[in-house]
Amino acid sequence: MTVLYILCAVAAFFVLLTVYELIRLIRIKPIPDLPDKSDADKYSLNINGKSFEDLYLFLSGKQTEPSFSEDEIYSLLSKQTEYMNKRFDCADFRAQMLFKIHKDCGEKLNEKCKALIKEAFLNFKYFMDEPGDDSMCYWSENHLLLFAVSEYLAGQEWHDEIFTNNGMTGKEHMQKAKIRIDAWMEQRFNFGFSEYLSNNYLAEDISPMANYIAYSKDEKSVEKMKIIMDILWLDVALNSVNNRFVAVSSRMYGNNKAANCIGNSIQAAMNILWGKEYYKKPNYIVLCFTDIVEKGIYFLPQVIKDIAISKEAFVSKMSCGLSPSDMVKENLIGQQPHQIMAQMGAETFTNPEVIYNTLQYLKNNKMYRNSFVGYFKFLNLTILKCVNWQKFARRYSIMPHGIALGRGNVYTFRNAHYSISTDICKDVGVCGAQDHVWTTNIAEELTLFTTHPAGNGNGKYGASPGYWIGNGRRPVSVQNESVNITIYKIPEKKRLGETDIASMTHAYMPKDFYDEFELDGNTVFAKKNGIFVALISNGELKFKPFDSDSANGILKGRKFPDDIKLEGEFDLCRYGNGYHIYITELSDADKETFDEFKTRIRNNAVNFGCDGSAKYTTESGMIEVSYDGIFNVNDKPAEKEFNRYDSKFCKAKRKSETITVDSGKNRLILDFKNAKRNVESD
Repeated sequence: MTVLYILCAVAAFFVLLTVYELIRLIRIKPIPDLPDKSDADKYSLNINGKSFEDLYLFLSGKQTEPSFSEDEIYSLLSKQTEYMNKRFDCADFRAQMLFKIHKDCGEKLNEKCKALIKEAFLNFKYFMDEPGDDSMCYWSENHLLLFAVSEYLAGQEWHDEIFTNNGMTGKEHMQKAKIRIDAWMEQRFNFGFSEYLSNNYLAEDISPMANYIAYSKDEKSVEKMKIIMDILWLDVALNSVNNRFVAVSSRMYGNNKAANCIGNSIQAAMNILWGKEYYKKPNYIVLCFTDIVEKGIYFLPQVIKDIAISKEAFVSKMSCGLSPSDMVKENLIGQQPHQIMAQMGAETFTNPEVIYNTLQYLKNNKMYRNSFVGYFKFLNLTILKCVNWQKFARRYSIMPHGIALGRGNVYTFRNAHYSISTDICKDVGVCGAQDHVWTTNIAEELTLFTTHPAGNGNGKYGASPGYWIGNGRRPVSVQNESVNITIYKIPEKKRLGETDIASMTHAYMPKDFYDEFELDGNTVFAKKNGIFVALISNGELKFKPFDSDSANGILKGRKFPDDIKLEGEFDLCRYGNGYHIYITELSDADKETFDEFKTRIRNNAVNFGCDGSAKYTTESGMIEVSYDGIFNVNDKPAEKEFNRYDSKFCKAKRKSETITVDSGKNRLILDFKNAKRNVESD
């Protein structure tokens, strides 16, 4: 009995201790990441119908209308600096234009306005290792550079001043930020972008890159940043068509996926680089970049423009980003700044390779009041100390593993009219947070893609992951030239963190956006501007009735131009359990008529296996693929993992010392280590 009493006492002790710790942890309230909706005007980017970017254009003399009074200038700047002072999420976005106004337009500002900006930068928190509780997101790839560049430039500007948040001088902040900037650039050169091909988040990269190029006094480092800028635009050039940029990506929202005209945040930047007329005014983020192009501070090498406007048909293969296993191989998991830049830049938190590193870093830097990552505090309960979290994370493929952006192997086929691209066999079966696995780029207002909705398939329309964004479970997706095959497996059991499982998949196919559209059971034929689309499924396809909430999940507050509306039938669904297979092939009027296309597709051999396999024979070859790993083209194993670049324009391995781009007319040699951009012409 004595032993029993002792065991009961020990159990009671741990129960009481756990209750005490839970109460203590629950009382650690998260900081709001955004202002209360009732305070929206207090932090608005506009005043009297005039925008933040209008203010810069007025102060810099680029436009006289709309004009701003002294009171309006002070009031609008006060809104932005107060947002920084409150440390709301995305304050680092506003910091870019605030610093630009300070540097370019300082002589137009009165002393009160200058003091607002200076104090905001001197009092700001620039990284997780500094004091202060807040819910700013510091860690995704774009935020890492935004914070580091703001810190570096502020330190350079107010070199001998004391920055009040951590007591460092400007010089010390420069040194601290430079380590992170160097790591960010080197990792992009060696491994590409983690938020690769995101027509949303690349906008948040080009802003701090542009400010660093414009204002940093470190000439060698500036030249390195120009090299990374060249690489960013090379990626866009290879994966866009006719000035439209909607490609596969690790991070996309509904509007980014659905159409160039409502989702491409870097359209204004592309317009100025490719020589097109503006149809979209740059916002205050993109304006930081377009301004340095207009001033000649940054020029796009001609060879990249050659690729962007080329009418040739070509295949581009490229690898982008870092998987958790890549990080282990490259010694990029640890507490040092360059390791955190890699791990958290790729949003890798719970995966078995990194979970202990995450827990240690968040604990060391007292991040438990940050609303994005505060839930990690519960893993430090005393009763859970005996849990091997690495083993747990490896055994259970929990939903948060899918937040990791991972390594993309991107295959793109492009011709004069359209592009189709695929993230080949990426993280199959994992819950996908914001991934865009395969896509077509058909017209300014039109793409085609499929997803497996996160949740039960009846809601979460704008959530991330949700009905349109990311995937409940990632599919096998492969491509050969203009043909994509995608296979989903509807799971039978929920994973930890999943609320529900949708027994459906669907295609975004707004029927009214096509010139012609035919649906017959499991097959779709559609035509748009001389581009032909065939979609074949292994089960019956049905349109859902129009749902305005679902449409709003796609639009994300945007509107199509020229009175185009997303209405009627646009959500083409395949229901049921088991495997859902989609075969998509594109063609165009330069090659055949629409009737010839339909006849050819109907005559192609199509075989669907009940084991999640498909075999499709068309004029570009025979593709064989299965959910458990087979991917053959013409009876030979196809590549699933690519070099850094592999196309007619550029071939380079990951971690190459130099990257050479050649269009046949012009050439570019990028040497990051020696900070040299060699531009050549034949």
